[in-house]
Amino acid sequence: MRKHLRLVALLIPMVLIASNSYAAVKAGSTCSKAGSKSVSGGKTYTCVKSGKKLVWDKGVLLPAAQPSPSASASADPVIVQVSDGDSCEKMGVQAKDSKGLLECRKFAGNKLQYIRISNDFSPVVNPTSPDSLTLCQLADKRTLIPESMKNYIPLSIAYPPKPFWNFGKATGTFKVVVAGVDFSDTPGKGSPSDLWKQDLLKAGQWMDWYTNGKVKLNFVTYDEWLRAPKPSSSYDAGNNDPRGASDVQSGGLTAQQISDDYIHTIEKTADLTDATSIWVYLPENIMTPFGAFQPGSASVQSAKYGLVKSQLVLTSADIYLSNRIRWAYFLHEMIHGFGLQGHSSKFIPTGGFLNKNGMMSNADGWTQALLPWDSIVWGVATPSDTYCIDKQHLDSVDLKLVPLEREQQGLRSAIVRINDHQALIVESHRSDKWGAGEGTGFAGTMVTLVDTTQSTDFENESSPRNPCLSSTGVYLRVADGNHGVHQPIGTPLMRNGQNYNGVTMYNGQSIAGDQDGWDLNHIMYPGDSISAAGIKVTLVKGGDNDVVRIEVVDKSLSEYQQPIMSAQCLAKFVPISQSSSAH
Repeated sequence: MRKHLRLVALLIPMVLIASNSYAAVKAGSTCSKAGSKSVSGGKTYTCVKSGKKLVWDKGVLLPAAQPSPSASASADPVIVQVSDGDSCEKMGVQAKDSKGLLECRKFAGNKLQYIRISNDFSPVVNPTSPDSLTLCQLADKRTLIPESMKNYIPLSIAYPPKPFWNFGKATGTFKVVVAGVDFSDTPGKGSPSDLWKQDLLKAGQWMDWYTNGKVKLNFVTYDEWLRAPKPSSSYDAGNNDPRGASDVQSGGLTAQQISDDYIHTIEKTADLTDATSIWVYLPENIMTPFGAFQPGSASVQSAKYGLVKSQLVLTSADIYLSNRIRWAYFLHEMIHGFGLQGHSSKFIPTGGFLNKNGMMSNADGWTQALLPWDSIVWGVATPSDTYCIDKQHLDSVDLKLVPLEREQQGLRSAIVRINDHQALIVESHRSDKWGAGEGTGFAGTMVTLVDTTQSTDFENESSPRNPCLSSTGVYLRVADGNHGVHQPIGTPLMRNGQNYNGVTMYNGQSIAGDQDGWDLNHIMYPGDSISAAGIKVTLVKGGDNDVVRIEVVDKSLSEYQQPIMSAQCLAKFVPISQSSSAH
């Protein structure tokens, strides 16, 4: 979460009721409003009149999304007299020799050298995981939590996820209503579908890949601007304003009054029956509302639909000003609704910056990948993409990993279970379809220490070096790696002659946190190693994929020793039993 945009979904009291499921649209099945549209199965369906009935038509195929050009691809390679292993000057520069393609990448010691690549992304084959995936689904073992987090305990830091009461389940098919709302002082221009057309396509592709098809979103869209009853300034809400139903927001309305107005505006046109989430697009030229607004449940009483319990997520002036990746923002908030806390792993204790790596960090950092531990917590990981082994069963194993940002079949992570609350997670990264990483030519491996006795803290945007910061997952460092710190890969996003909130633009996409300067020793390059709890992880070979060696170097160690927290920090923690929503 960058400071100007809070990404934690509002948690409402957890009333346990089951949510209705929503089936995917089929041609010829009945619908409720002529002209409404639904995106399902790669087609856009329109509700039309057939005789005396309203039915979904045959649908129109969506245009295939053009894959982002590989960020590791530079200009046409030049044929030069270089060999694999020769030194080079700029990461990402490509060259050819008689055997094929070479690319300049980083190696141990922060050296730049040419490495052979083939861009062959066929499925990767590995040894069979010796232990069941369930062994790596560590349970939540927390006894203390930061006092600031006591209202967020329903969100899961370990398997199983605890979906919001209005979601009811964490996987399956979910109806998402998408509508445009404008204001008398800021009327919408053109069709709101121009804003969301590509967003919905990307959101559907992302969900299908990272959940292994276990979560489907059925988008039902309405292409006309719907007019809110009050001027835009009435709905203003600061990014960090409290979001309790009775909390008065910046525009003078309570959070509940804002939800009431939006839902009553949308229900005049949209069919809200069984809608899990409602995504609202406001006009691009708005100046208010400024802050993001995303109650976990609208909780609006409707004469037409009864209690509308759908999640409500809206764009804002800030989202447009920062060129936010809107589809990722909407998905981030919805995934919170599926029960994930996210916002882990972090770079602590060396700097404490909120990690901008992954969909559930802040969704518009240097990658939008679903991190392996989030996949485990959500329950969407599979044995084919996760290598799970207990430390007691491990001697040494070499594994070839698929980069998290790439759509390639194979292992996305290797997990070594240390004990009932700790595990090491090994993951590979590249600049590819779902993330820019460190820019052109970026490639490397990262190692997370997960400890489910530790609670992830959201309260770090304003104090990135907070000594009391805690996190379930922490990225480990290469000892004496000499990798330096991250340098911005994008150009500053300018608004009114100033850089807007530290955001940069890279290949047409905004990157939050690009100017944080986090420690690059969290990334292993070929030849680097990271050790913890008697386990050593070495990046043996790079190229198209990373080959890692995971080996036990000390069988006697059965615990990763966490740093001792000061008494001053512990005073800010409370027993988890004191949480207002503890399960």
